[in-house]
Amino acid sequence: MYRNYVKRLLDLVLAFLALVVLAIPMLIVALAVKLTSKGPIFFWQKRVGLNKEFFMMPKFRSMYTETPSDMPTHLLQDPTRWITPVGKVLRKTSLDELPQLLVILTGKMSFIGPRPALWNQDDLVAERDKYGANDVRPGLTGWAQINGRDELPIPVKAKLDGEYIEKLSFSMDVKCFVGTFTAVLFGKGVVEGGTGAMEKSGESDSSETDSEDAPQKDKYLVLSNHSYMLWQFRRKLIESLLQKGEVVVAVPFGEHIEDFQNLGCKMIDVSLDRRGINPLKDVKLYRSYVKLLKEEKPTTVITYSIKPNVYGGYACRRLGIPYCVNVQGLGTAFQKQGLAQLVTFMYKTALKKSKVVFFENQGNADVFVQRKIIPEDKICLLPGAGVNLKYYEYCEYPANDKIHFLYLGRIMKEKGMDELFTAVRGLYSNNPNFVLDLVGFFEDEYKETVDALVSDGIAVFHGFQKDPRPFYTSADCVVLPSYHEGMSNVLLESAAIGRPIICSDINGCREAVVENESGYLVTVKDAYSLQTAMEKFCGLPFEERREMGKRGRQHVEENFDKTDVVNKTLQAILK
Repeated sequence: MYRNYVKRLLDLVLAFLALVVLAIPMLIVALAVKLTSKGPIFFWQKRVGLNKEFFMMPKFRSMYTETPSDMPTHLLQDPTRWITPVGKVLRKTSLDELPQLLVILTGKMSFIGPRPALWNQDDLVAERDKYGANDVRPGLTGWAQINGRDELPIPVKAKLDGEYIEKLSFSMDVKCFVGTFTAVLFGKGVVEGGTGAMEKSGESDSSETDSEDAPQKDKYLVLSNHSYMLWQFRRKLIESLLQKGEVVVAVPFGEHIEDFQNLGCKMIDVSLDRRGINPLKDVKLYRSYVKLLKEEKPTTVITYSIKPNVYGGYACRRLGIPYCVNVQGLGTAFQKQGLAQLVTFMYKTALKKSKVVFFENQGNADVFVQRKIIPEDKICLLPGAGVNLKYYEYCEYPANDKIHFLYLGRIMKEKGMDELFTAVRGLYSNNPNFVLDLVGFFEDEYKETVDALVSDGIAVFHGFQKDPRPFYTSADCVVLPSYHEGMSNVLLESAAIGRPIICSDINGCREAVVENESGYLVTVKDAYSLQTAMEKFCGLPFEERREMGKRGRQHVEENFDKTDVVNKTLQAILK
């Protein structure tokens, strides 16, 4: 009775009365915001509401317009520099929240409830799911707000929200309402850029406390060879690390450098030849890593791709710094006898003191154990980088006039292009009612072949695209006849959107498919096997193709949720 009817009635009455009483103070605040800094009076932000539906929540603007949006304050580097002079007062007194009284009238919020999470705070939303705290209207204030607020770690905050849901009643709401005035009066729990460290009873508030006694924040150094790939697939992990401490990212500068900086990362440009085998350049890279480690003094180093793994590993081992290594795939290195022996030796010596080694498929992990590069107890198996199921949401299966096969990736031999182009030629001679969409860069050796396929009406070349989702959405089936993969993000993303898959029966691909249910596995380097699978798919009725896509989405939801991957990675790094 109270939860469904009385609480909503009280919200309407109290919000209306509060707006009447506070009309003049709110007008004064609005003028102060407008006259003291450029920009609008209100700041609107997408938040998570009842049943995880998004809504736009207003505040009096307390930060400069240049501040990165859609980011919790504690993820900003030096958050206080973004706050306006008036904003400091508003945030300390919580007056910036007053415009939300209007949202209470619309029914999107309540006076008391869990504070609405940012739309991209997947970790907080996931924690609240455990307690049913996403199933009520978010509040202007709440139980967690009066029990720590900014000082609370996310799991504790979610648990308190769950406690409120469990005890939801008139008396509980009164307790929160009264507690809010006390919290605001004393500024309790307001910590700009707070790390989630709870105040401990008996600790001194004196400014004379010796700074050497204060706990030092952890510093994480991330080494990678590609800024674009790091941003695309590891951003959520880095955001989570920023909640634990400082993050420094060392990569060759390319795309998304400013995006990383806006998250709060310190960015360092490290020259790195990803494919080169010049030993002098590699020695230079090793020395640059040693210098970097000495200057930054990280508590933990996290590496991605072979050169950062090896030379970053050497540097960490030399300086005694804990390091976590990510082996995203083996490439061709272990397929060539002489090179395999060299790479085995380099990895074995570089990873000897590693804290944990992450793999994206069991086959790659088995290779490292069989070659005695690392012991089995150092392995942490991840299902790839995971998929953001909100970003790659399910889309209805398309009713195309022709079957659209999509290949998305680099057009190169190791991705099975010879087999793919042979297969589509053979398929076209028997069944011309299809088109091959090619999305990605191609290497020069394939220019003639691609041009011929386009000229003959078999293929359409779209070039490189930053956002693959429109191409996944319009495809009937995604094809990847690759020779080797760590864990194919393309297959996981396309399956998440609800598209069937045809791919090589290899580690890093087969995990993304439920054979004969969400797609087909084909023999690697076998054009006839690929053509046969594509012909079989073309013969399926529309409903069966659509059901395959739905099964693929279900498979990804159950096994490849990015939130689960990030949590598992963090547990291994922090243990």
